[in-house]
Amino acid sequence: MRRALNKLDRRPKMLSRRHIDVVLMEPQKADNIGAAARAMANMGLGRLRLVRPRSLNWELMRATATSHAAWVLEQMTIHQDLGEALADYGLVVGSTARVGHRRGLFYTPRQLAPELLAESDPSPVALLFGPERMGLSTGDLRFCQKVLRIPTEDPPSSSLNLAQAVLLVGYELLVAAGGEPEAPSLKPASQKDLDGMYEDLSETLVHIGFLPADNPGHWLMNIKKIFNRSLLTGGECNLWRGLCRQLRWALENADRLPARKSGPGGPRGA
Repeated sequence: MRRALNKLDRRPKMLSRRHIDVVLMEPQKADNIGAAARAMANMGLGRLRLVRPRSLNWELMRATATSHAAWVLEQMTIHQDLGEALADYGLVVGSTARVGHRRGLFYTPRQLAPELLAESDPSPVALLFGPERMGLSTGDLRFCQKVLRIPTEDPPSSSLNLAQAVLLVGYELLVAAGGEPEAPSLKPASQKDLDGMYEDLSETLVHIGFLPADNPGHWLMNIKKIFNRSLLTGGECNLWRGLCRQLRWALENADRLPARKSGPGGPRGA
């Protein structure tokens, strides 16, 4: 059964992001650690490393991470030295909100994401995020080969919540790896379907006096423009044809229609 399902699944396989770890430098709040772990699990990233965390409230971290990301916290490692935490990575990418010519050449997550992905046997990559209050120092960035900044509306709004930053970078990696779903494709109605719908619509509108009987096609053009903007499907054309047929039947069989029920206040005008 599994082999049959795999054959039916024609979607391209996503590139792995498990070789991309997150390193949090001196995180101050346990709930931010848990939320970052949840973001990593959401986006398919690797392991989590903490460097000199200020708070390790495990109950709060687990609650914020949820059971979905419990494995991230279980595999998390804690270090006292940043150099030690980064020692076995082939590439370290630092995230910063502050600018300055000494802080490196800046990339956006979207620009950098394809470079961090690999088809096979990838080198381990670390995404380094600084403390919530101050971010990475210039000294911390010296450990990094690449520096990224997440674009924001204006400089006063450039500082993001720690977990938000992890989520946004992880999302760009997910999209670059092929994880963005394809836009739903709808098959437009055939000309035969459209002609049949317009014929029924024209007949109905003439029947109720909305269009003149001598030249309804001319006046129907404005209505066609409305439908053309929506790119109807064959099923939607059939729906409109059914509506037109029911309207004509109702006009010709008014005595057979169910009686209208009065509201709580009785018939209008009573």
